[in-house]
Amino acid sequence: MIDNKGDMEEVREARGKFLAMAATYFLGVFNDNFFKQAALLLAVVAGLSGLQGTATALFSLPFILFSAYGGWLADKYCKRQVIIGAKILEVLAMLLGAYGIYTMNWTWILAMVFLMGMQSTFFGPALNGSIPELYPPWYVTKANALLKLVTTVAILLGMATAGIALDQHWLDTEISFGRILVCIVVLSVSLLGLVTAFRIKKMDRCGSHLPFPWSGPWVSMKDSINLRHDPLLLLAVLGDSFFYFFSLLAVMMINTLGISELHMSKSQTSLLAVSLMVGVCIGALIAARITSSKRWSFVLAPACFGMGLCVLGAGVVASIAVSFQWLLLMLTLMGAGVCGGVFLIPLTSFIQVRPKNNEKGKVIAAANFCAFSAMLIAGKVFTFLDAIFLPSHNMLSLGGTGILCAFLFYMGTKTVNRYEKLTIMENNNV
Repeated sequence: MIDNKGDMEEVREARGKFLAMAATYFLGVFNDNFFKQAALLLAVVAGLSGLQGTATALFSLPFILFSAYGGWLADKYCKRQVIIGAKILEVLAMLLGAYGIYTMNWTWILAMVFLMGMQSTFFGPALNGSIPELYPPWYVTKANALLKLVTTVAILLGMATAGIALDQHWLDTEISFGRILVCIVVLSVSLLGLVTAFRIKKMDRCGSHLPFPWSGPWVSMKDSINLRHDPLLLLAVLGDSFFYFFSLLAVMMINTLGISELHMSKSQTSLLAVSLMVGVCIGALIAARITSSKRWSFVLAPACFGMGLCVLGAGVVASIAVSFQWLLLMLTLMGAGVCGGVFLIPLTSFIQVRPKNNEKGKVIAAANFCAFSAMLIAGKVFTFLDAIFLPSHNMLSLGGTGILCAFLFYMGTKTVNRYEKLTIMENNNV
């Protein structure tokens, strides 16, 4: 029986320790999305929409190359040290990015995107690995939902304010004032994030004895392949990877849909992506109520079907001239986000809870490797589709893909749950 008073006291104590880390994460996520959205909008306006795929590939590449190192650091050293080091790297990245935006030099902008991917590679396992260390297992799903809510707000603010900032003309300057404003914001926020990182309290658990993964990507690939020994964990990682593949394609298609096909302003286009993220917030809260880290797989197929159906609906709305088109797009994309939040949060929680304490960083790093390999593929797929089809037609195809994958998740869930039950029965008999 759960001691509610004792458990809630443990949660309050963990929340106090996690507050500075969550604030640091919030600022980093805001800065990352603010900069990327500003850069992507500038690329689309300049007729370089294909750069969205290149930027996505460069952001994903560090997760493929360095995920094993990020997981090893999170298990070996105090997570506070790892996070501070990652935030220093973020400040350096933002300096490059600000210079790139100011001069409209795409080489520097893309270099910044690569460095931010590297920063996230080391930051992610340290942050996500700390959640099951701080909170009791029964609270991990709720903690993830709340963290997802906080970070999604950061994504919303970053994506929404990027377009708004670029549209500003407060002063008559030689170059666009909006670009100057973007430079000021990214540098200020990165420095503030570094300050909050120093306020993070030291974690108790560190000092894994696992050897350093010298072969990097090969280790990540082997760790990912070894997930087959735990089919339920493998299903969670595959679902996580699918979500990021699907959602990233959707966001890139929204940018080109709004500006290139529907001729919306940068602010309106950013708000379309924001509606998707608002839906993820709502979905995260729903997931916290209806699932747990032990009971989660039943939502995969229905949530995936909902994601596909809503994106398909957005493609239909964009393809035909209807009244209140922008509002209808907002609603359909928000619906896709709600389904996405319900789909993602249980997977994230299970990936954190399932591994042993001294292997959490390694497993999370392997999950990152898979997710960002999927995102790298998404960038290449987008570049190919964007050169051939209209954005609205691409959204129709993406929606249909989501509906098809819902059937695959249904079959996979049935198979894995049957295997899990047989394994439990065999262990009980032994």
